[in-house]
Amino acid sequence: MRTHILGHRGSKGTAPENTLISFKQALETGCDGIELDVHLSKDKVPVVIHDESVDRTTNGKGLVQSFTVEELKKLDAGRWFKKKFADEQIPTLEEVLLFLKHEHFDGILNIELKTDQIDYQDIELIVLNLVETIQPTYKIIYSSFNYDTLERLLAINPQAEFGILFGKQGLEAKRLSNGIPVQSWHGRFTLINRMIRSNTDNFPLRLWTVNSLFDLGYCLSKNVDTIITDYPGRAMKVRKQIQGE
Repeated sequence: MRTHILGHRGSKGTAPENTLISFKQALETGCDGIELDVHLSKDKVPVVIHDESVDRTTNGKGLVQSFTVEELKKLDAGRWFKKKFADEQIPTLEEVLLFLKHEHFDGILNIELKTDQIDYQDIELIVLNLVETIQPTYKIIYSSFNYDTLERLLAINPQAEFGILFGKQGLEAKRLSNGIPVQSWHGRFTLINRMIRSNTDNFPLRLWTVNSLFDLGYCLSKNVDTIITDYPGRAMKVRKQIQGE
């Protein structure tokens, strides 16, 4: 089995996370895909940023949901990481989907719906409608720490591929509360051995966030389905050493 390598928020270790330059750098490594995070703006537009607030990754202050897209676009989302990335913007999900299409991307896009702190009304329908409009030819996997979000997503599109996110032991559920079977486990990599022991249903195991050479080597030696990493270029080199071309 060949483990997939996904760039976490793009190439988070080498560029400002969840920006177009970060996604571009990830694609340049030849990795199998990228992972990103989605919130809703004040005007109900899906935007790509990790935190509920803009404080950490921009020069602004406040909750994402308190800004319109036009206001979010005025923020600098790159200088905090390194001066040469000044003026990078918070992208909309539409911009990222179209960017990947333009780049002839044919890998995996993992869209994490960030509703574990703020349960944005209708985010599932809005995101699914956008994806339906863009009609990407690459594979999309949805994930969330909020399993209610996944249930709502599947009620709208039962064919959507999804995985449950968890970072603590004992949360690796096999069914959602409505009885729908879980498709894959997206767990913290430190739970790898427990996940392997518990995985009697042979779920694809997708591990986050695997960065050090030792951790990459260990996880790759277990032949898991996917590794999500801040350093996709590094992970690709380690995969070549362990799993071959």
